[in-house]
Amino acid sequence: MSETSSAVTAFEALRRQTLRRQRLQTLAGLLIFSAILLISFQRSQFFSSDIGDDPLGRIGEFLNRMIPDLKGEALLADRRTEGSLAWWYYDLPRWLRLGWQTVEMAIVATILGAIGGLLASFLCARNLMPIAAVRFTVRRTLEAIRTLPDLVLALILVAAFGAGPLAGVITLAVSTMGSLGKLFSEINEEVDPRQLEGMRASGAGYAAMIRYGVVPQVLPNYTSYALIRLEGNLAGAAALGIVGAGGIGIELQRAITYTEFDTYLAILLLIVGMIFLIDIASEAIRHRLIGLGESR
Repeated sequence: MSETSSAVTAFEALRRQTLRRQRLQTLAGLLIFSAILLISFQRSQFFSSDIGDDPLGRIGEFLNRMIPDLKGEALLADRRTEGSLAWWYYDLPRWLRLGWQTVEMAIVATILGAIGGLLASFLCARNLMPIAAVRFTVRRTLEAIRTLPDLVLALILVAAFGAGPLAGVITLAVSTMGSLGKLFSEINEEVDPRQLEGMRASGAGYAAMIRYGVVPQVLPNYTSYALIRLEGNLAGAAALGIVGAGGIGIELQRAITYTEFDTYLAILLLIVGMIFLIDIASEAIRHRLIGLGESR
């Protein structure tokens, strides 16, 4: 009994020491994080009065300018009647055409980027590419791609190809390849190794192993991540239009240039509506792929 009591006492002492060390580490981490956060706030002038004595009031004033002067009695009148919805969305046909162009840019860029990321993912997954030099090169290339800011790359491509959707598509495709390549490679490394071992034992080649051993396991995850990226690319395509890369962002830039505050809101609501529709459609596709749609 004495040996048992000594073992229990030693265990409790060790447990208390471990918990104390973990609490100290957690506290130290929180203090370091808080210090970095406060320094970042100070460096970024988040709490500075340089932008005015009442920054929140100025933000509220700006938001108030964005609200259109709609009138209830004229709400459904034609575009020539001030205060109507048609007057607010005075150039809706053009905005819809540019909005559809934005959707097309996002779809094409997502498809091209997903294909590039898929091919790169097979070359940098540890369980699929045994040559370390190839894995290292592809991983570093994807990291370099991810460090490129979309707006900077779009400005360079606009200068190279001229204003238009091509520069935006290339920018988004490159960015998509960098992000999806990393995600797809991590998915590849989590596949069931027994299927790959069985195919290697049966003498299957590399292409057959990918086609029949990897893709069936990871295809739903591939599609899910690609659809999530599509939603982000839609917002990105709208933003890149501001620098001349096509899409509805061109109209947003024009509204900003001429300080048409209520037009800001009209175009932003249109962009949000498009993202909602894409999100609903992609959610339905994801649920169907993973089997949730069949149970409803």
